[in-house]
Amino acid sequence: MSDSAVVPEEEPPPRLYLHIGLPKSGSTFLQSLLGGNRSVLKENGYIYPYVRQEGMFHAALEMAGKPAAWGLTAEAVEGAFADLLRRGRNFGGRVVISHEIFSAASPQQVEVIAERLVDFEVHLVVTVRNLGRVVTAQWQERVKNGHPDSFAEYSDAVIADLPGEGEDQGTSVFWRGQDLAALLARWAVVAPPERTHLVVTPGAGAGPDGLWNRFATAIDLPPGLIDPATAPQGNESLGAAQVAFLRQVLTSLDGRLEQPWYSVVAKRWFAQTILGTVRGRKAVAPATVAERLTGVARSWSELVRTGGYQVYGDLDELVPEVPAPGTPTPDEVTAAEMLDGLSDAVALMLLRARDDRAAIQALEAENELLTAQVAGLTEAAERRRWWRRRT
Repeated sequence: MSDSAVVPEEEPPPRLYLHIGLPKSGSTFLQSLLGGNRSVLKENGYIYPYVRQEGMFHAALEMAGKPAAWGLTAEAVEGAFADLLRRGRNFGGRVVISHEIFSAASPQQVEVIAERLVDFEVHLVVTVRNLGRVVTAQWQERVKNGHPDSFAEYSDAVIADLPGEGEDQGTSVFWRGQDLAALLARWAVVAPPERTHLVVTPGAGAGPDGLWNRFATAIDLPPGLIDPATAPQGNESLGAAQVAFLRQVLTSLDGRLEQPWYSVVAKRWFAQTILGTVRGRKAVAPATVAERLTGVARSWSELVRTGGYQVYGDLDELVPEVPAPGTPTPDEVTAAEMLDGLSDAVALMLLRARDDRAAIQALEAENELLTAQVAGLTEAAERRRWWRRRT
């Protein structure tokens, strides 16, 4: 070989944008946009890989969650993460994987994930939201998942476990998913600060394009390629009165609706689809809670500002708002508030019950017809066999 021979350059590794939440920071909205626009993404060199229904959820459970808590076995989710990565490698462009369950991965789980990603240029994307809104949203999600705790009970446990206030602090379920400082430390083995993108979820009233524009910019995708207004209706939040009513329903159920039926009937159908249609005042974190969370939010902002992380949005948006004196707490709900709009929800349930029953009757009639046809064919076949034996 001559000295002037040109050595071919190695192809750069495929780029992977791994979006890991945090929970209740708009992940479901972003995932619905990504999943509903796969063809647009592919036309522009991106893939949001599809391997099976709920493949991203299964991959996150496999690598960072507990499948049994969701009524699934380890075997049911095994290989999901590898399947997503395989699709991404085969595509050859930029890969986007997203699920908020990743955010709660333990240091050991993060190490395993990092080992799976050595052949990618990994960019970590973290959506993070105002802590005052997160604590009410997480409480509501816990109630939806079947735990009838009051907000006072829930927030007391959150405040008692504030990160940074003791050696064992910040280890509860809430803070394992929401402690931004701890998350950045755990995930540093996957991506350095210059490839870690912090997307601040805009406050209420920003419109659907606010979060999408910030997220798309973080993954180097022109925001205008996808219209955020095309996202299907997401995980509707409930008003304080609707959460109070759901807590009463849970007490009456007394654990009699087991998984997976609870998730299908109580959470997705009743809580999100039926109660989600009733409009009511939103739960607001009381001043005593907001003030305690403010210190945590400010410490995060300082860490991010000085740590070399890429930021999209205003870090000041993470600081909880302190409500005006006299603002009702999430637990201060009157009977009149709970009843307001409930008749419309019950009417909707009756209509849905009618439609479901009509669909069942149609299937039963179709089944009877098919059964009769099978019986007729069987009888005709028997006659033919009998005739062949006679002849």
